[in-house]
Amino acid sequence: MAAIPGILLRNVCKTYRSRGSEVVALEGMTLDCPPGSFTALIGPSGCGKSTAMRIALGLEDHDSGEVRIAGQAPAPATASGITGVAFQDAALLPWRSVARNIALPLEVLDRDPSRYSHEIAKLIELVGLKGYENALPGQLSGGMRQRVSIARSLITSPEVLFMDEPFGALDQIRRRQMNIELQRIWQETKSTALLVTHGIDEAVFLADYVVVMHANPGRVVEVIEIPFPRPRREEFFGTPDFHAMTDRIARVLHGH
Repeated sequence: MAAIPGILLRNVCKTYRSRGSEVVALEGMTLDCPPGSFTALIGPSGCGKSTAMRIALGLEDHDSGEVRIAGQAPAPATASGITGVAFQDAALLPWRSVARNIALPLEVLDRDPSRYSHEIAKLIELVGLKGYENALPGQLSGGMRQRVSIARSLITSPEVLFMDEPFGALDQIRRRQMNIELQRIWQETKSTALLVTHGIDEAVFLADYVVVMHANPGRVVEVIEIPFPRPRREEFFGTPDFHAMTDRIARVLHGH
């Protein structure tokens, strides 16, 4: 019996219609992320990366095609807590402490946060924020707020983790540090991960598979396997293998 894919989009189409005009956001998009894998979606603005993620989360309808998240339709998967989400904007509630922001998805799912105090403490330690449990978001740096966002996305022990440009607002040095941290966190959680990014370096460092998209219409043009062993360390960014792979993806991205 075949394993249930972590994330499956099969021949998904989505067209936006407004005042007589049409924009084809996705045309026949197929994406198959094996359980426990890390996939990066990369492409120019307007190619449908974020649309695909919103459809996978059940936040937006698709016109046709099939979508399954760990074997379920998107809306039930999200409602059951098997998905976690981290966006570019950490979107922390400013009046809530770090610990209480992490607990928020539990409340949304009508679970008692007091029964998860051990899990919350473990996640705070996992993302390197021990000692900041009671800090408010305004007391944290941008990178620290993103760590809280990632911890929050993991509090329901999701089978599938969605991330849309989670480090897009950080400078390159901080971004690389967070890439290294995210790899470590993901390897410990063993979730199926899907990352939307504009960064080729980030995609190659983190992913098992890089899915390259083009726009007008939004579509997948190539899936590139990243064969390098883990854990990938900071020195990997400077290796010939790393640069050869980023150059290959850049050529596909720019249609060469």
